[in-house]
Amino acid sequence: MVEELLSDTKLIPVPKALADQIRHQAARLGLSVSAITAESLRNFLKAHQLGATLGEAVDLVRLSQVHRGAGHLALQRAGFKDLVKTLYAEDPSTLRRLWRQSGRWYAAYLSSKLGEDLLGFLEKDLLLTWNLDESQVEVEDLAVRVRLVSFDMSEVLTELLVVYTKGFFEELGYACESEDVLPGLVYMEFLRKQGARL
Repeated sequence: MVEELLSDTKLIPVPKALADQIRHQAARLGLSVSAITAESLRNFLKAHQLGATLGEAVDLVRLSQVHRGAGHLALQRAGFKDLVKTLYAEDPSTLRRLWRQSGRWYAAYLSSKLGEDLLGFLEKDLLLTWNLDESQVEVEDLAVRVRLVSFDMSEVLTELLVVYTKGFFEELGYACESEDVLPGLVYMEFLRKQGARL
């Protein structure tokens, strides 16, 4: 019986610090180290089958939790575009103001939830929430460069994305120094003001 059990297991060397963390977490949860390790490896294989890394899967869970806490809604792109087009035709200044406020609110919310990791999170967040094809947020000293690309974004949605992004960075204490915007193509540079949070 013992020989059968031992032939069904393998020893895998891991760094001591990691093994200690796993032991601590297992004790806290009332589980065995073997159970946690086996579940982790099964999840690694599931992520791999989906074409993702385990890190990407964890990032998506984190993104989902933040979105849920922020009250995000998922809308189908075509219906959303029609809704925005209609609202923009009726009252563009109010819609721009609301989008800027939304960006500011979301920056304040993320600041309270994430702290230092905010801009790295923003890059993935914009990609998903605005259904972009590319999203890049680069930080260099006091400057942040933002490049956003969507091959299917209208001029109106592009304008609202720019206003939203400006509101986001204003809340963090940045000023927009330059921008280059075409429908679906956005490049902006922000400079941190003295005394800004990040």
